Amino acid sequence: MDTKIPSSDPVRPGLPRRTLWLMAATCGVCVANICYNQPLLGNIATDFHATAAQAGWVAMASQAGYGLGLLLLLPLGDILERTRLVQAIILLCTAFLALTSFAPGLDLFIVGNLLIGMTAMASQILIPFAVELSPVDQRGQTVGVMMTGLLSGILLARTLAGFVGAHLGWRAMYLLGALMMLALAGLLQGRLPKHPPRVRLSYGRLMGSLWQVLRAQPRLWRPSIVTALSFGSFSVFWTCLAFYMEARFHRGAAATGLFGLVGLAGALAAPQAGRLADRRGPAFAVVIALAASLAAFVVMNVWSTIPGLVIGVVLMDVGVQTVQVSEQGTVLALMPEARSRLNTLYMVARFAGGAVGALAGAYAWSYGRWPAVCVVAFAMNALALGVHWFALRRRARTADLEPQGSTQAA
Repeated sequence: MDTKIPSSDPVRPGLPRRTLWLMAATCGVCVANICYNQPLLGNIATDFHATAAQAGWVAMASQAGYGLGLLLLLPLGDILERTRLVQAIILLCTAFLALTSFAPGLDLFIVGNLLIGMTAMASQILIPFAVELSPVDQRGQTVGVMMTGLLSGILLARTLAGFVGAHLGWRAMYLLGALMMLALAGLLQGRLPKHPPRVRLSYGRLMGSLWQVLRAQPRLWRPSIVTALSFGSFSVFWTCLAFYMEARFHRGAAATGLFGLVGLAGALAAPQAGRLADRRGPAFAVVIALAASLAAFVVMNVWSTIPGLVIGVVLMDVGVQTVQVSEQGTVLALMPEARSRLNTLYMVARFAGGAVGALAGAYAWSYGRWPAVCVVAFAMNALALGVHWFALRRRARTADLEPQGSTQAA
């Protein structure tokens, strides 16, 4: 029996608060699967007799897999019933997690993480779904709540993986992840609203329409590039943190994972970031966020202590989260009838940046250790700020010329 969506919710007409938070929690549990490897990379490299650069391919595979899953599976949210689609993808992810826990070598483990990443993307089907069910004037806050769940999953995954890896080994973490996904599939049964798709297209035509959407929406390019660079710097940091903690402080996976708790500041900032974007505009919020991320990597490079890392992680996570919330709200407003496809293009760009960042971070660590890691991450944020600033200036010049052109034409 379909769950009916009441329209009398005093806070979010059409989307009860408990349903919104269930969807946010689902986002967190799903996306957590691509993050379990990061605090465990040191242990994984030791078990498979791999270098830091080779272990970096594991983190890159999970990020690239997530992007590939977004490209191939997320558009289905526009043509299939989303609740059933989410549950099917969750069960696939469960199977891949269980199989990957038994990987005998690094090559198969990398492939397993690629497949896990592809099927961990169910969260990105739910985000545009929640936006569609929310009032127009509260969509920034809705994205903020969903991103709170998403980022909480990303950050707490590292804490959980660090603890489990330190006491039971990294394989146990993947088995635990499979059990959690199986439990999530049971919990969601009958609890998510069902909503018929707006578009009737074959899968082939749907995939072809991605290019049409991209061409029809030139305003998609700037937020996609900015979020790719921002998230890339985030991935640089987390790929290398386990190696840095071991080399600088002689701490293992458990201590590395604890920085996920520090990063919860970013998750808690998500609703406020959404409100800031609603009130002052996303462009303003993105400038503040990128400035915070730049400051974060200066602090972590200059003040190479545990307190310096804590302050840097807080600044970085708040910055990355604010960029994500602000830019995603902008993107999802461009074409209401194609939100899943818009989200596909935007998030593919984001996780392509994450995959590049993971690999760049691993190689930066191999060649220049922590200072090189911070320089790479700082440069990615500086480039993102430059792209954002250039786009704002260009838009302002265009707006100034339009009234003059109209007057001359008259």
